[in-house]
Amino acid sequence: MTEPVGDQPSLSESDLLRAAAEGVVSRADAEALIEWVRRGGRSAPAPLERTKGLNWVSVLYYGGALLMIAACAWFLGDKWEALGSRGVLVVVAIYAAVATWVGVTLRRRGWPVAGGLLITVAVCLTPLATYCIEDLVGWWPAGQPGRYKDYYPWIRASWIVMELAAVATAGFALWFVRFGFLTAPLAFSLWFFSMDLAAYAGGEWWDSLDGRRWVSMAVGLATLAFGFVLDRGLTRRPGDGRQDFAFWCFLFGMLAFWGALTSMDSDSELGKALYALLNVGFLALAVWSRRVTFLVFGGVGVHAYLGHLAVEVFKDSALFPFALVAVGLSMILFAVAMQRLWRARPA
Repeated sequence: MTEPVGDQPSLSESDLLRAAAEGVVSRADAEALIEWVRRGGRSAPAPLERTKGLNWVSVLYYGGALLMIAACAWFLGDKWEALGSRGVLVVVAIYAAVATWVGVTLRRRGWPVAGGLLITVAVCLTPLATYCIEDLVGWWPAGQPGRYKDYYPWIRASWIVMELAAVATAGFALWFVRFGFLTAPLAFSLWFFSMDLAAYAGGEWWDSLDGRRWVSMAVGLATLAFGFVLDRGLTRRPGDGRQDFAFWCFLFGMLAFWGALTSMDSDSELGKALYALLNVGFLALAVWSRRVTFLVFGGVGVHAYLGHLAVEVFKDSALFPFALVAVGLSMILFAVAMQRLWRARPA
């Protein structure tokens, strides 16, 4: 990055990124330094938008986007009697075209978040547009699923084409528009897809509750893997690193995988212990990946197992709560001791 001057040390881009990985500086600070040096030490122009953190701009931005999504994707779906599939499809096409055009225009003029949210609104219209087309053509993967407003509350096999279309549209938009919130409809649709896939596959095992859980776990793992690909390929790349492209994949992936796993019944204490161990692994993964999502789900899973021990296994033992207190206190004191040793170690 820079040439050393005399005895002055020099830092390369890899040095800064490694320092961020080791926690010396934050990832955002390291990427800001890299961008600053690439500009020759010149200050970047002041951004037009005030979207950092929770403020009135971000509240209005995301609140307005959610209102548009609700109005177009949900409430418009109730107007079949008045507009019909053809009329709803025309309205959706107009809405999507206008939202995309305004979004692209805003991004080009220096308003990337406002523009990205409008493009996300257009992507969220994909399931409704797909439903209209399928209804007009008269083709459904597993029979007519009913009214569109049943799409969100009910699991049905014929929704899968709508979900796959939403995933493809979100991925296509993300390829051209680097905006983190675009992964929300993508991950959300994959989560719904995990629930509807078992219904589409059919069969006695697939239709059983356990079969649906296994399908949900498999799709959840795939969503998590895709999240790590985005995290390494986009979030960690200088220039794109100030946006979180993987959060929604991790959230909905954990909802699908962890939710299905937690709802499984096991008569074996070994199986329950393995469940607790897996959640401890999520806690370790949270530290490694610096993701609060894994910390929350892992913590809830560990506490669920401790609740099982308290209510079922050690229900007749008055010493169990005191043992838990001792273990918790020892964990805190162990962390304090390790930090003291870490600070006292040679540089």
